[in-house]
Amino acid sequence: MLLILFITFFILIVLTVPIGFALGISASFWIWLTNNVPLIVVPQRMFGGIDSFPLLAIPFFIFAGKLMLTGGISKKIINVASVFVGRFQGGLAHVNIVASMFFAGITGSATSDSSSIGSIIIPSMIDKGYDKDITVAVTATSSTIGILIPPSIPMVIYGIITNQSIGKLFIAGAIPGVLVGFMLMFVSFILAKKRNYPREEKYSFTKSLKILIDGILPMFTIVIILGGIIFGIVTPTEAAVVAIVYAFILGYFVYKTSKIREIPKLIFETIKINGMVMIMVATATIFSWIITSQQLPQIIGDYLLSTIGNRYLLLFLFNIILLIAGAFLDLTPAMLIFIPVLAPIAEHVGIDLIHFGVIVVANLGIGLFTPPVGACLFVTCSIAKINMKDVFRGFLPYFVAMIIALMMITYIPSLSLWLPSLMK
Repeated sequence: MLLILFITFFILIVLTVPIGFALGISASFWIWLTNNVPLIVVPQRMFGGIDSFPLLAIPFFIFAGKLMLTGGISKKIINVASVFVGRFQGGLAHVNIVASMFFAGITGSATSDSSSIGSIIIPSMIDKGYDKDITVAVTATSSTIGILIPPSIPMVIYGIITNQSIGKLFIAGAIPGVLVGFMLMFVSFILAKKRNYPREEKYSFTKSLKILIDGILPMFTIVIILGGIIFGIVTPTEAAVVAIVYAFILGYFVYKTSKIREIPKLIFETIKINGMVMIMVATATIFSWIITSQQLPQIIGDYLLSTIGNRYLLLFLFNIILLIAGAFLDLTPAMLIFIPVLAPIAEHVGIDLIHFGVIVVANLGIGLFTPPVGACLFVTCSIAKINMKDVFRGFLPYFVAMIIALMMITYIPSLSLWLPSLMK
């Protein structure tokens, strides 16, 4: 009977029904058809899925990111990145990546990175002679660092699903996020040499110091969030609230680039984005409950363990499944559908669930720039005014680099687990 659930879901997806509604409708239809439980279970489970204190971190981090954007923080972060890496050949590509690494510590969202950093740096790269396919590829791929380097909204969702420490998950993504950044910079360096992309202006010591001083306060947001969590001063949700207060002070009192009248608009945008996330979380909860109650994870787990058994082969298989899922589903529903199935199997073969969380997020991050869905790729193509099919040539080297980084994250657990092991 579970086949009916999945067939209904995929028919609705093909009919372009929003994923959150497709999950809820297919789950409700299955319950009505099988008549195993009363339909009142649907709202009960949906409410239970979003009745979680850690989920409050999501709207708070979204709002903090919105406040930072209105304060002109993106430009300051790009300038700081330019001081460090602009002097290298293909400087703007490196600036793009490093700025995304910095920005990741503020918003925790890949699509926010794509739109905010991309809207500034993509036109600049094109004006300076960078090919559009490379420009789009480097922006789309580097923006996915935002869901690895803390804070990370997907890590919050994963932690709730698997009952793992969100603080440890945040910290676990830091080194893998930096690794991805360096891999993308290596590819950019090779392509810059091959295509003869220009270097950026080398700043004098005085000008560099001025830019760093101007940009140090936004960068301190990362210290507040990470430091507060690592030293046990605040929970991730509380850290998000502190980030809002800090962003407000920067935008409205320090830089004075934000306007009080903009706050209602930012609140409305935050509510709209959070509403979409919560609908997906709520409906995916009932969808996942059906899958779990029908013992699908146990059935799949028993089959995989009896046929494969080897944890390294299982991890490789998980990567394939998650990469395909990420290419066709948005990140949040993909996590809510597949994690309840895969996480118990991973835990059974001795894979640390904190490490597995980083693997999941890295995989689904790749899906954010992989057609046909590819939200980050879609955003950057729109900014660059180029068709998705025309970026394949520039996209391929960065995709290969991301896959190599994924394999390293998968098979070198210490990359994810060393920093969390230091937390007390």
